[in-house]
Amino acid sequence: MKILRRLLLVALLLVVLVGLAAPRVSADRFRPRIQSALQAALNRPVHLGGVHLNLFTGPGFTVDDVLIDDDPAAGIEPFAHVEHMQARIRWASLFSGHLEFSSLRLDTPSVNVVKMPSGPWNIQPLLDRHSRAGVAHRRKVPDIQIRGGRIDFKFGDTKSVFYISDSDVDVYPNENGQVVIRFSGAPARTDQASQSFGELTARGLLQSGPNGEDRLNMGVNLDRTAISELTRLFHGSDLGVHGYVLANAKLSGPLSKIEITGGLNISDVHRWDLMPAPGEGWTLNYRGLLNLTGHHLELASLTTPAQPDPVSVEFQLDDYLAAPKWSGNLHFRDLAAAGLVETARHFGAPFPPGVQVEGQVEGGIGYSSQSGVGGQLALANAAVKFPQGGLIQANSMQVESAEVRIADGKVVLAPSDVEMEDGQSAQIEGEYALDNSRAALRISTRQLAAGSAHLLDAAPIPLLDRLHQGSWKGWISYEKIAENPGVWSGQYDLQSAVIEIPGLALPVRLASATVQMSDGGFQLTRMRGRAGTVKFEGDYHFDDRATALHSQRLRLIVPELQLADLERLMLPALRRNEGFLARAFRRDQPLPKWLEERDAEVSLQVASLMNGNTPLGALTGRAAWRGPSITVSNIAWDLDNMHAAGKMSVNLAGAEPSYELNGTVENFDYRNGQLDIGGELETRGIGPDLLLNLRSKGAFEGRGIMLAPDAEVREVSGSYQLGGASGVGRLLLSNVQVLQGAETLVGQGASQPDGHIVLELASGRKQVRLTGMLLPVHPEPVPAR
Repeated sequence: MKILRRLLLVALLLVVLVGLAAPRVSADRFRPRIQSALQAALNRPVHLGGVHLNLFTGPGFTVDDVLIDDDPAAGIEPFAHVEHMQARIRWASLFSGHLEFSSLRLDTPSVNVVKMPSGPWNIQPLLDRHSRAGVAHRRKVPDIQIRGGRIDFKFGDTKSVFYISDSDVDVYPNENGQVVIRFSGAPARTDQASQSFGELTARGLLQSGPNGEDRLNMGVNLDRTAISELTRLFHGSDLGVHGYVLANAKLSGPLSKIEITGGLNISDVHRWDLMPAPGEGWTLNYRGLLNLTGHHLELASLTTPAQPDPVSVEFQLDDYLAAPKWSGNLHFRDLAAAGLVETARHFGAPFPPGVQVEGQVEGGIGYSSQSGVGGQLALANAAVKFPQGGLIQANSMQVESAEVRIADGKVVLAPSDVEMEDGQSAQIEGEYALDNSRAALRISTRQLAAGSAHLLDAAPIPLLDRLHQGSWKGWISYEKIAENPGVWSGQYDLQSAVIEIPGLALPVRLASATVQMSDGGFQLTRMRGRAGTVKFEGDYHFDDRATALHSQRLRLIVPELQLADLERLMLPALRRNEGFLARAFRRDQPLPKWLEERDAEVSLQVASLMNGNTPLGALTGRAAWRGPSITVSNIAWDLDNMHAAGKMSVNLAGAEPSYELNGTVENFDYRNGQLDIGGELETRGIGPDLLLNLRSKGAFEGRGIMLAPDAEVREVSGSYQLGGASGVGRLLLSNVQVLQGAETLVGQGASQPDGHIVLELASGRKQVRLTGMLLPVHPEPVPAR
């Protein structure tokens, strides 16, 4: 027994040694017979490299660097180049003296599948030999296996950009004379970088049909594949649509008319720069036809006439291996608008957050690799609901019908009537370029609340986005070109509007105005309104372009203006509250943002300036307001025969405003006479502090002035200086010349705490003292604090 075991062990070792040594033993003496057998099996000329015995996977041979020629009609390139081929010998041929192979395994080959100009595919004769090998002859046709191969496609002498990588193929006849085909691989393009296409697998049978045309029965599966990879495969580039596809299909019929049924699952569909929507995806059952000889594929989703689906799909593909031409269509029938809007959001449509759309959608959208996107949609009986507390004052609006046309790379919304819940209505139309190069929107209305214009998440609408109430009629339009900022334009009438203006204590109420928008700016003409009790008319222009001298220009005509009302209205700009530390350590407070950014030119015309019941005449002026600095020029003040002119600067940088004034006054009525004054003035504060902080100096001339009943001055001139002392302004006069009668007196003068003015004059040795009241009323001293 031990001897037998030893003999078996020795025999086993000898077999292993022979098997290991066989591949290293040259089998060149079998080359002619191997080459002849391979050419008979493949029906093509074959060129061999190194030939080695192979016992473990055989008996058979391993052949290196195999070149398989093709039919001359298919071109000059070989049918296949194989790095390694394993040819297994058919046992029965060892006894017949005629070498035959039972199977051929091609490792990492490069195969050219060619559509000959005037004939079939170059692999068809090989498949025909398998399919026509009956039970008696099937053993003469070897099984063919391909592992890790690359399959290229050619049309005549032109090689297609399509190929299949990492392909595994098994082709062999079964006992019924049918050809069993098993395939797996990843489709790819030569003009694209490395791709992550899901694996495509197929299992099926090829057999001869009754009319001589082969029939195919096969199951096909596509593993989870990115939609972007599919579009790159057929379109050559990413269309910007991302998501995943999982598919299966069953093929049955003659090669020129193969019937297809299957299922498709699409998930995570979104635009490339947006996040996908959560959910399980969309499953679609379909059927169609495939013409393998004519390179035509058509698919359509399955539906039942009794209960049609709201969405149906059609797909066509022609010339798919040479120059693919494909198209797809989506048809909508009573589709809920909410789902379509949500999908559009994930493709970047500018719907504001929280906006809900209800209604039904009819129509279709298609895409063609030749003409792009096209289609037409109709929205019927729709309601758009807006979130509470947003910019839009209405909670919802009704759209009886709206039509959207997609063509020439644009989405066009036809003019559509919308009605708000409060009965207001508007007409909306728009256009959007699918390459994001242009977007446009136009809204027109006979009457619409100001806040209802925010229908899309676009740039804020100039002026309208700042109104708290009011209505408008006319039209507005929004346009955005490429990456440039969006621009609003339009023309409309504004009524009963309320707007808050930084720096004013009370809102401005516009009774009416005409608005024009263009080039990023806007203007209000024929403006009528009031701010508090101050009524006004005028125009306003806003232009934020860098070329504009001032971004804001305002022209105001005020019929009557009370000085106290003006001060109360401007109080937020004139005075800012300081904290304890700022007052204690005199720290500068930062300017409000609105004051830093203020850049306006103001033209003011006051018909009647009033101080209580006292008329002060008419006032005009022009101001340039930049940040905390206001410069007023061309000041003109007229009261009866008096005329004053000058310029003024105001500084609002501190806790209280400061003023500087240079000007002249002519024919000022004073003490039954007239006075001309020219000089400069400065003060600070508000209210009574303006008089108490007053400082001034200059020159004066007077005529016919009665300082007192017994002190009439025929002419007077000189210089003056006004300063404060103990809270009361003190007036000092110098270089005074007085013409009294025929006598000229010179000297000086000063005001007294009791409000009198005293002139000390002389003419030669003659001394004269003139006394009179400086003002009818003088300010009382401020109590000490």
